[in-house]
Amino acid sequence: MRTEKLASLRGPLVLAALCAIPLVLWARSAPLDGRFTGEFATLTSIAVLLAYAGTSAFALNIVLGARLRPVEALLGGLDRMYRTHRVLGQAAFLLLLGHVVFILAGRATISTDTALDLLRPGAGWTVFAGVLAFGGMTLAIVLTLFVRLGHEVFVYVQRVFGFVFLAATYHVFTTPGARDDSRALNLYMAGLATLGIAAFVYRSLLGNVLVRRRRYQVVTVNRLDEFVTEIVMEPAGKALAFSPGQFVFVNFRSLALREQFHPLELSVRRRVFSIRAGEIANQFHPFSITSAPNEATLRITVKAVGDYTRALRTLERGAEAVVEGPYGSFSDRNVANGRQIWMAGGIGVTPFLSMARSLDGNTRSIDFYYCVEHELEAHFLGELREIARSRDDFRVVLVARDKDGFLTAERVAREHEDLLSA
Repeated sequence: MRTEKLASLRGPLVLAALCAIPLVLWARSAPLDGRFTGEFATLTSIAVLLAYAGTSAFALNIVLGARLRPVEALLGGLDRMYRTHRVLGQAAFLLLLGHVVFILAGRATISTDTALDLLRPGAGWTVFAGVLAFGGMTLAIVLTLFVRLGHEVFVYVQRVFGFVFLAATYHVFTTPGARDDSRALNLYMAGLATLGIAAFVYRSLLGNVLVRRRRYQVVTVNRLDEFVTEIVMEPAGKALAFSPGQFVFVNFRSLALREQFHPLELSVRRRVFSIRAGEIANQFHPFSITSAPNEATLRITVKAVGDYTRALRTLERGAEAVVEGPYGSFSDRNVANGRQIWMAGGIGVTPFLSMARSLDGNTRSIDFYYCVEHELEAHFLGELREIARSRDDFRVVLVARDKDGFLTAERVAREHEDLLSA
């Protein structure tokens, strides 16, 4: 357990170190006494440190958003990477906010007009780029956190960060004094900026050309109930190689799906401002793979919880599917202990379906708690029980809330005392 905890911290620690390196290089580039003598020098030096750390975090955050395999592996899967991406983005914003505050505070020690000069027209392209970058970042953060965006609009808002970063990079490298710091610091920041820009180009500008994707065709659309739909696809070329439990991003190119959306719509309900766009059908959405790796077809199961997933019920046979991935490290095969307890609720069963369908001859002992509101929602119970009947090491336990109540830790502990005493 301790080893797994340390492994989960490896990625964040690497990112923190990469953000701290420019601070060390800056500190070594000149004597600190002169940099922290007097109010103006002290406040300006703090602002510079915040700028280097914030810009580094900004660049690394764009790299995280590119969904690169080595970065995913470093952070322990795409789900963890996205959590880190969110935290790092917030940290970058706070650091750069601090930079702005300390720059203004430092100039205010001279005079209020000196501070306000930075906010007035005519301050120069360097200042303009900085204001544009911070203003764009603030707007994107506000839209992301406080406005309910449709997935399509959310994706485009995220892409704005790439252009904001270009402005921030220009500001950093044209600010008087920044070029006078050590050559090592300049080279390091140039390297991070290059990585950020390259990641932005790879994912956002040239993603359709550079990102590796596979083409499939929809062969079956099974509407299991009014909310849940199973989609079966066959490869148009080479099939996707994946491990049980992984997920993919899928773009369905379907006329029926496109007809479900309209031009940009704005609405205000209960003080929540909502934006959705008609071209949402062009975007890639994540879905867990439910088929086994050795199957000829690729299967996903979707629950209608939003505009796009509701529209997938209209998907027609023969529609093209563009698949990117696989991603994720959530798999029974990545756990050394063969004695396992699986727990899934509702549509959360999807990655476990792939695992159950691909159980091999290796000795395991698996208890799977399949939790639903009522038994009619357990669409895959029959198949899972059939797998359990064919194997001695796999047991399925249905937990229907209307009859059994919620699954509790006490119940699991009571039924697995052997694990607690091990």
